[in-house]
Parts: sequence; structure tokens; C-alpha cells
Amino acid sequence: MKKARFTVPQLEKTACARLNKPLIEELKGEKPKKSSTVPREDCKQVRWMWGQLVWWAHLENIEVTREHRFHPVRKWRFDFAVPAYKIGVEYEGLNSEKSGHTTLVGYTKDTEKYNAAQELGWRVIRFTAKNYRKVLTELNKLIKK
Repeated sequence: MKKARFTVPQLEKTACARLNKPLIEELKGEKPKKSSTVPREDCKQVRWMWGQLVWWAHLENIEVTREHRFHPVRKWRFDFAVPAYKIGVEYEGLNSEKSGHTTLVGYTKDTEKYNAAQELGWRVIRFTAKNYRKVLTELNKLIKK
């Protein structure tokens, strides 16, 4: 395991302390609670997209969010969203080991989610490992309309 770059008190004070909880417990020598879940690690494409979206949002003075919950009842979330324009951005991790997007059940759930989003007035743009670098181009097309 890599050595931590932060001390336990520093990690506890961060805005994402909830996400760091398993690491904090490990550094303190505590056993993680069985109910605590380790957050999934983002792939390099998702990290790249988020960096580009933050930069773009700053330049355009538009809010961009991660894991945006868009449905009033279901717990569906978009990977990224531009709430002011009701645009959801999804990265389809088809190449990952645990991808639910490639099974019939997983793909069907995705279609239900996207159809529900459309009913609520959202536009969803989707990307894969092959075209994720076009995220800003596609967003600009939708914003300029």
C-alpha cells in the first residue's frame, strides 16, 4: 500500500472526509465497519473529463456537478451534470471489470434511467473510452442552441 500523503487530522478536516473514512480508519489502526463501503476509484477517463468540465465551467461561469441526483423519487444520478441547462453527462465504463452496462439487465436499467431523464426535460450525452475527449465539444453544441 502507498504511504498516505496526509496526516489523519488533515484527512478528517477535508470536505471529502466521508469518502476518506476507510483510509482514516486504516491509518488510525481501526477496523473498518462492515457497513462502510469503499468508494470506487474513478478511471483515468472520468478523472480527465471531470478536470476538463471544472475548467470549462470556470471559464463559462456555469455550475457543473458530479454524481448529480436528477430524479425526485429514484436514486438515479448522472456522472456529471450542468443543472442550469438540464444536461446530464454519462461515461459508459464498458471496458471495466465490473461493468453493468454490458449485460442485458444493466443496459435495460440504463435505458430506463435515460428515458426517465428525458421525461423530466434532461438531455443526456454519453461517452465511452473511445470518444470521451469530445465532452466539451458536445456540451458547447448543446449550450449554444
